[in-house]
Amino acid sequence: MASGYFRKLTLRNTWLTLIIFAIPFLALLLLVDLKISRMIKNQINSQLAAAVQDNLKTIKLFIDDRLADLGSASQMPCLDFGCLPDQEKIFLNLIREKKWYDFIFIADPAGQIIKSYNRELKGDISSRDYFQASIKGYPHISDIFQSDITGTSVMVISQPLFNRNNEIIGVAGASINLEYLYGLISDLRLGRTSELFLLNDRGEILSPTKLGAFPFAEKAFSGEQNPHRGEKGVIVHRDYRGEEVLCAFQRLPGTSIYLASEMDLKEALLPVSNFNRLIVYFFLPSLVFLIIISNLYSRRVTGLIQKLTTNLSRALEECRERRQQLDRINRELEGKILESQRLAAELQLSEQYILHLIDSISLGLAGIDLEGRITRFNKHFASIFSLEEERKGDYLLTAVPALNEKDIEEAIRLTAEEAVPHHLTARKIDRGHGEEYLNLSFFPIVNGNNRLLGITLLVENVTEKEKLRTKLAEYEKLSALSQLALGAAHEINNPLLGISSFLEILQEETTDPRKKQQIEVVLENVYRISQTIRGLLDFARPTPPRFTRVNLNQVIEETLAFLAHQPIFKKVRIEQRLYPRLPPITADLNQIRQILTNIFINAAQAMPEGGVLSVSTAKVKFEDFVQVEIADTGIGMSPEDLKRIFDPFFTTKKTQGTGLGLSISLSYIKNHNGDIQVRSQPGKGTTVIITLPIHQKGRRPEGTEEVIN
Repeated sequence: MASGYFRKLTLRNTWLTLIIFAIPFLALLLLVDLKISRMIKNQINSQLAAAVQDNLKTIKLFIDDRLADLGSASQMPCLDFGCLPDQEKIFLNLIREKKWYDFIFIADPAGQIIKSYNRELKGDISSRDYFQASIKGYPHISDIFQSDITGTSVMVISQPLFNRNNEIIGVAGASINLEYLYGLISDLRLGRTSELFLLNDRGEILSPTKLGAFPFAEKAFSGEQNPHRGEKGVIVHRDYRGEEVLCAFQRLPGTSIYLASEMDLKEALLPVSNFNRLIVYFFLPSLVFLIIISNLYSRRVTGLIQKLTTNLSRALEECRERRQQLDRINRELEGKILESQRLAAELQLSEQYILHLIDSISLGLAGIDLEGRITRFNKHFASIFSLEEERKGDYLLTAVPALNEKDIEEAIRLTAEEAVPHHLTARKIDRGHGEEYLNLSFFPIVNGNNRLLGITLLVENVTEKEKLRTKLAEYEKLSALSQLALGAAHEINNPLLGISSFLEILQEETTDPRKKQQIEVVLENVYRISQTIRGLLDFARPTPPRFTRVNLNQVIEETLAFLAHQPIFKKVRIEQRLYPRLPPITADLNQIRQILTNIFINAAQAMPEGGVLSVSTAKVKFEDFVQVEIADTGIGMSPEDLKRIFDPFFTTKKTQGTGLGLSISLSYIKNHNGDIQVRSQPGKGTTVIITLPIHQKGRRPEGTEEVIN
């Protein structure tokens, strides 16, 4: 006991000495870390602000130069009803020789556009801010906005237009080429996640960003309140991706346009984290050294105290001898107490062992009494039925709603009455996130006197086995169907070829127009049978894909251009929203064209009275995939039909089609390691989303063929 006391005394003295020396040292390190971290953060903020300021100067200088060019042309005297030839020549040169403008226009004092260059424009601009400013004699720079006249995003500069008497007779305006303006924004490569872009005072992004945002499509922040306020600033907020970013912004003078420079907060503060790590690396060795010094000092002090204690112990030895008898009694009592504690511990260990043994079983296990109340269940049972809290004493069928079925209640009753096991095999249960199949077994619990104490419920999840059995049955059905289709195609194709050849010769030889028409009707049906046979062959014996570099946007445009002249597309309005920077993909051109043709024709056939067929493409953010979304406003499909659309020979078009189009399309998409999803509701149309990888892993294009815009 004495040695333990002195060890504690040494430890306590070590801690006191360590605290006395370590606190000032730690305070100094924290002060240094605070100062340097603040300095690093200020440098990062300055770099972002400098990037914004430099780019803003470039944009401001470019716009001022364009405003001066337009002002020089507008200062030339005009006729009252139009510009002089020399002035028109200047406007045309500004358009043709420079790529700074999209178009130039002239408006009369009433705000009606009377002349335009490089684009045919008509409309009333009297309510525009730039017109109202310039008709009063002031040059003006507008914000970037969606024009209802051109239907595009524009940024307009304007100047008053004078006649020979130096009177204002109208307004000259020019639309800045936004692609050229966006090209002036220089990315200073401050980091992997840094990006520069324009936004308005409502927070809408006005220029493309490096991480995938589109003009007017997204806001630069997540939330309801725009954090970009005032003339300039440096803030921390969540951007359009939901990521926390460090943002520096500044307003373009004379407009409500901001230029923002952003970087993910984690990347921006990485130097601060690295410096903090260095501080920790420096502090740990110093702390170890202080601990060693403190321990040595404490050992020396404790040694002196121990010597004094030894002398005092000798004086108390006589007193201890008198207490020996009392100590023996205490030891006997201690022995009995320890024996009792040992027995209690063994009992507790036995109970824990049984509980752990039950929890280690890979099947769900629960015990219930004769009234149906839960007495015990293992971890796997809780996992199967998502029991997050102790439910002992609750009724099983109430505590676990998924088991509240009549056949389960009947199995519990029969097990309790007959004292024999009962089993429910592959019982389908819906637990809220999908159907699962469970094997349920009920076993009676009987004591040594053959008295029934309760029931054991054993649960086995056989969902994967059932799914595998279903898939095997489906594969066997498809295999037999493929063999049947292949044999039928070969048996029908040869006589069909003879029939079509004979009919074609007969059509050429006959001169009777009525017979020619009748033969033509028969030939059309023969060709339809031939097309069905070709679909059977494609389904039963698909050819391996031939991969090339394919421009998906051009394939879509060419396919739609071809199909637009077909009769079923006469009442269909086609809308295309193709992403202009969509990367080319590695794919089989013929199979991709066949997939698109099948889906476009299905969409047109679903709109017999006309409708809208919209096609859009996009690059999947942060993934090496592209997406094609095809939507129609047709009759839609029921949930039952939607589950079977990829089954061979299944069709909702009673007298049209063979039911193989989507089956073959699914096969082609799987050849490309892609995916297809279909959403539809009766009366609300159908949407098909196709996802294809940009590159085929382990495969190279077999040639240099590529579809080019």
